[in-house]
Amino acid sequence: MQVRSPRALAIAAVAAIAGLTLAGCSSAAPEKGPTADPKAKVTITVGEMPTADQPAALKTFNDRVAQFEKKYPNITVKGEETRYDPSSFNALLVGGTAPSTLAIPFTDMQALIARGQAADITQLAKESSVLSGLNPDLVKAVTKDGKEYGVVRQAYEMALMYNRALYTEAGLDPNSPPTDWEGVLKNAKTIAEKTGKTGFIIPTTSNQGGWLLAAMSYSNGSLVESVKDGKAKVSVDTTAMKKSLQFLHDLRWDANAAGANFLLNGDDIRNQYAAGTVAQTINGPIYADVVVNRGMKGADIGIAPMPQGKDGLGTLGGGAIQWFNPKADVNELAAALKWTEFYWLDRYFDKDNAVALASAAATDKKPVGAPELPLVSDKQYDTYLGWIKDSVNVDRSLYSEYLSSTLKVNAEPAVKAQELYAALDPIVQAVLTDQNADIDKLLSAAQTSVQGVIDAG
Repeated sequence: MQVRSPRALAIAAVAAIAGLTLAGCSSAAPEKGPTADPKAKVTITVGEMPTADQPAALKTFNDRVAQFEKKYPNITVKGEETRYDPSSFNALLVGGTAPSTLAIPFTDMQALIARGQAADITQLAKESSVLSGLNPDLVKAVTKDGKEYGVVRQAYEMALMYNRALYTEAGLDPNSPPTDWEGVLKNAKTIAEKTGKTGFIIPTTSNQGGWLLAAMSYSNGSLVESVKDGKAKVSVDTTAMKKSLQFLHDLRWDANAAGANFLLNGDDIRNQYAAGTVAQTINGPIYADVVVNRGMKGADIGIAPMPQGKDGLGTLGGGAIQWFNPKADVNELAAALKWTEFYWLDRYFDKDNAVALASAAATDKKPVGAPELPLVSDKQYDTYLGWIKDSVNVDRSLYSEYLSSTLKVNAEPAVKAQELYAALDPIVQAVLTDQNADIDKLLSAAQTSVQGVIDAG
């Protein structure tokens, strides 16, 4: 039996904070909308299809499409590589080229709802036995004024990712990962000295440097944004943020353990981590991605709770929401919702499906039972693990500390998160490339600029 109560509460906290306009959730039920024809011939376009340079993931996607179309012969699924990009998403919608459904980050969903850029799926969701089995607190993240506009398909909490093989090579115990930032820095220095590999690094571009710096700030004692009476206030010029940047400074300039390239995006870090050239980083659990798409050995993957400073607030959490195109008709929406259930959620509720998927994954030597932050109740998840126990090929005992973590999970900034992260990216770059970077001045400027964007918007 897996102890997961603190984590279930964490999901609820993330979901509740993600939506700023939840007061209307107790309002009267909306009027019943148009009814979908379950036999209607319909074609849906599905975003985030794996690219050709990810052959294993692409094969899995295509196989699942074939299985879905066999189950629902009236629905045709066309995959697209389109991914959500806030800078171009509006143009896709206006131009009518946005897919029927794709993933949206928690941070952007409420803004899309407010702008009328997300389809109302309330009636369809009510008719779904799968969606009715999800944690009700998760629904709050996609709800406004009693109406539902999406489906939470994935949730995460930030963790310390480390390479167990590099720990062993450097003479460190892979079963005793650090719990604080001093330990991360000490291990990074040891690994760099004894193996010549990067001891620790985070992305610095594409808003991901700012995202992970925010997570570090949480762990050192300060959120980066607060909301009161519907107004957001930025808090990046803080002691916690300065401690986080000082850690990166010391990592780079004192320990010489940050590598040599400081313009890296998330994929760069994952590739280097999987290749064994980066020993430590922070991210949500990325076990399946680095194994399936990047060829890393599962036995080399270490996952531990987010390191904490003495005033740490816990970790940062968020996730992905399946968005549905507001220009789609009811039959297309119903089909897209069926796809979401089939591709992301059915396994937790359907024993035969769970066993079949787990068995197929194990046969293909893909990870089964990898650490994750489930979307369902503890009881349902334990039931799911029981169904697939014969196919589990991941040694979950290696991740007992992560799986049983009681760290509080704090939501990402609810207002203008991407703008905030974008303002922090160059600060991370500056600290790693300029030994004399003025951290106080950089944070003060970022505080002013992001607050200005929020106040104007």
